[in-house]
Amino acid sequence: MLVKWTKDLELGVAFVDADHKVLIKLLNQINDCIDQHEESTIVGSVLEALVEYTDYHFRREEKMLEACGYLALEAHMATHRHLSAQVRKIYTDYQTEPWEISPADILAFLKSWLVEHIMGHDFEYRDACVGNPAAEKLANELSFFEQTEQAPFSDWANLRIMLVDDNPNFRRLINTLLKAVGVRHLQLVSSAREGVAKLSQNPADVVLCDMVMDGMNGIDFARELQTMNLSTRVIMMTGYSTDEMKDRGAGLSIQGYLEKPIKARSLLESIAKAAV
Repeated sequence: MLVKWTKDLELGVAFVDADHKVLIKLLNQINDCIDQHEESTIVGSVLEALVEYTDYHFRREEKMLEACGYLALEAHMATHRHLSAQVRKIYTDYQTEPWEISPADILAFLKSWLVEHIMGHDFEYRDACVGNPAAEKLANELSFFEQTEQAPFSDWANLRIMLVDDNPNFRRLINTLLKAVGVRHLQLVSSAREGVAKLSQNPADVVLCDMVMDGMNGIDFARELQTMNLSTRVIMMTGYSTDEMKDRGAGLSIQGYLEKPIKARSLLESIAKAAV
């Protein structure tokens, strides 16, 4: 574990501490993926999630600081912009030339950035914002969908989701993201056959399924679900071209396709669209 959450990192604002815990989980996942020489689509997905969740957290934090009348808001926002740009550059560099990027350098920067930002810049506004429920409420009203035209989906707590993927690091990433937005009913399975068996006993509203797996693949999984007459909506995920996968999935009840590396906002938008 690269960074361990401790009481010393607690600010005392519920959503800020919750966001920081998510960011630390993502940072530790990047560390584990690199240690295990994980495939680039998985590392890229985790890095992308870190970028997007960082932007989301900064927007929420800035909304709270504005509502609190924090005098150093502009300086804090400038720090956010600088950090966001640095994290996004790491992600972009990894996507374009992963072999040129030193994993040790990535982890050293991310660890120092996250911990130093929490312990330094964030603790500076602690006295101004702790104990201000109205400001927290405004921040909590923001969502991942804030920068899109799609209406925010809010019923995450009651949505039943299953993830079918044979990669444990990818299952861990999706678990982190979905729990962060309030999903309570989540089944994680490592094979399509296990998914079919569990759905017959415990149906899901939306299933996220990897296209390429040993044994039964994603297309065969969707075909099997169709014979079960379930109302489950399937979202297929693949490291290959989605156009090619759409051709293979023609005629099946597949709600949408996502290409790996997965973008957190695209993932949540696809689930929200399938759920309504």
